[in-house]
Amino acid sequence: MTTKVVSIYDNDSVVKNTKTTWSFAWGLVSPKDIDADCETKRMSSATNSTNIGHILLSAITLGIVVPQTIEWECAPPDPGIEEL
Repeated sequence: MTTKVVSIYDNDSVVKNTKTTWSFAWGLVSPKDIDADCETKRMSSATNSTNIGHILLSAITLGIVVPQTIEWECAPPDPGIEEL
């Protein structure tokens, strides 16, 4: 299962940052915020996904442990506008 949010489709970035977050006790203990650490302080896309292993772990623990994978791309620097 994957959900993707895109703000810039023509991003030249090839660097994809990935982090797995963990939620515990049916969401009562939520994961910490992720610092995107983008040079431009902007992201071009973010994807939240899960896989069969994450789903099985969540099912076996009856929702006590729920992992998710977050993947994001930083937006390129704004080239600015030159005056003629």
